[in-house]
Amino acid sequence: MRIPLTRLIARNPFPSVTDLMARVVACCDDVPVLIDALIQGDQATVVTMAKQISTKECACDAAKTALRDALPSGLFMSVDRRDLLQLVSQIDDIADCAEDVGVLLTLRPFTVPPPLVEPLRELLHEVLETVRISAEVVANVDVLLASGFGGAVAKETMALISQLGRQEHEADKRQDRTAKILFQQEDVISPVSIFMWSKVLNKIGDMANHAENVGDRVRLFLAK
Repeated sequence: MRIPLTRLIARNPFPSVTDLMARVVACCDDVPVLIDALIQGDQATVVTMAKQISTKECACDAAKTALRDALPSGLFMSVDRRDLLQLVSQIDDIADCAEDVGVLLTLRPFTVPPPLVEPLRELLHEVLETVRISAEVVANVDVLLASGFGGAVAKETMALISQLGRQEHEADKRQDRTAKILFQQEDVISPVSIFMWSKVLNKIGDMANHAENVGDRVRLFLAK
C-alpha cells in the first residue's frame, strides 16, 4: 500500500508547544499576586487569584490535550514522539504546581509570619526566573528544527539550558533558606500551619524543578 508523502512527513509540532509554554508562564505570573494578597491579609483576593490560576491551568490542559491529539503517529517526525510527549508533560506540570499553590492557600486561613515575608517573595522571584529561562529554551526549539539541531542556535540553547540549571539551583537554595526561617517560627505558629506552609513552599519549588526538567528534555533533542 502506498502512503502519501504528506502523511509521512509530520508537520512541525513546536509552535503548539511554544503556545503551551506561553500559557504556562501566564499561569505562573499570577502566583506573586496571590502571595501578595495573602501577605496583605486580603483573603477575598487570594480566593479570586486562586480561581484565576485554576482557570488558566485548565486552558493549559486543553492546549496540552489538543497538542497530544494532533501529534502524528507515523514516520518522519522531527523528534521522537515519546520525547516530545515527555517535554509537553513537564511544561504542563509547571502550571499544575502553580494551581496547587492556589488550592493549598484556600484550604484554610493562612497568615504570613513577618520574618517569612521577604524570603517568600525572594523565593518566588528565583522560581519565576527559572520558569522564564525555560520558556526561552522552548522558544528556541522551533529555530533549532530549521537548523537541524545544530549551529549557533544549538550552542545558544545549550548555554541557556546550563543557565537554567544554575538558576534552578539558586531557587533550591532560596527554598531551603525560606524553610529554615519557617521552622524558626515554631513557637509563633501552630504545627499544622508549619506543615501546610511546608507543602506550599514545596509546590513553589516544584515549579522550578519542572522548569529545569523542560531544559533536560530539550537537551535530549540536541544530543541525538
